[in-house]
Amino acid sequence: MASRHWGLAVIHHPLPVMHTLTAAYRDWRRALLVLRMLVVSAFLILAGLSAVGEFVPQSLWGQNFTGHALDLADDAIWALLLTPVVIAVHRFVIQDVVTPGYTLPLGDPVYQRFFLWLFALKVLSGLPFDLLGAMQALEWPLWASTLGLVVALVAAIGLSLRLMILLPALAVQAPGATASHALADSQGQTLRLFAIFFLALIPWVAVSLGGILLLGRRVGVTGSPQMMIGLVMGALLQTIELTLSAVIASHAFRSLAAAVNRAPKLALAHPISRRRLD
Repeated sequence: MASRHWGLAVIHHPLPVMHTLTAAYRDWRRALLVLRMLVVSAFLILAGLSAVGEFVPQSLWGQNFTGHALDLADDAIWALLLTPVVIAVHRFVIQDVVTPGYTLPLGDPVYQRFFLWLFALKVLSGLPFDLLGAMQALEWPLWASTLGLVVALVAAIGLSLRLMILLPALAVQAPGATASHALADSQGQTLRLFAIFFLALIPWVAVSLGGILLLGRRVGVTGSPQMMIGLVMGALLQTIELTLSAVIASHAFRSLAAAVNRAPKLALAHPISRRRLD
């Protein structure tokens, strides 16, 4: 098996689904407790962004140029404010580093690079629906636009899953952490990555749908009590999704690294054990 600077050559060992899922939930519970101030910060950020979005006039979202600009701005602010939280979760899982509080180190090169990739992945997740809007604007037949959406969704999900291991690599400053290496290292692992994320997140998706049904139609009425409850519930579930996904990505990265004996190299590069970042 050949090795590279970042080092995860072609992986011949399949990513263990149930082991990764179990370990991720275990470390996620630990992270919620140890990084509670950061988790609370993430919840407040997500609640604030959702509230601001609700009060933006729907007429602006519906305009082609203005709507796309608002979407990009929303994604950029989301990534800008949540990058410190996701980095902290990755470092906690991989290196046992405890980040005590929320800070926004805009001048830090690690923060800048991580933000760009988190923003790119956020934009990528919305591209299939932008494509659907374009196809509908061109008045494509229903079957053609549906097929186009399905193909775009499969491509976007597959690419996002394979690039997901790049984020923890950037967070711990692994040598040679690049998109090309992440894609090569995750080759043949897409279905297993999908299974892990699906099994981990589907219970929370079900809870979200159940909550919407319980709140009823007035959840979409601006200023109503149901809408306010929905915003809080939505922010809570988004916080769960964000932190749990970061933990899963960290475990996937660590498992793939261990497959080529890369874990010891990381330990030597970052000799940190349960120390706090000031």
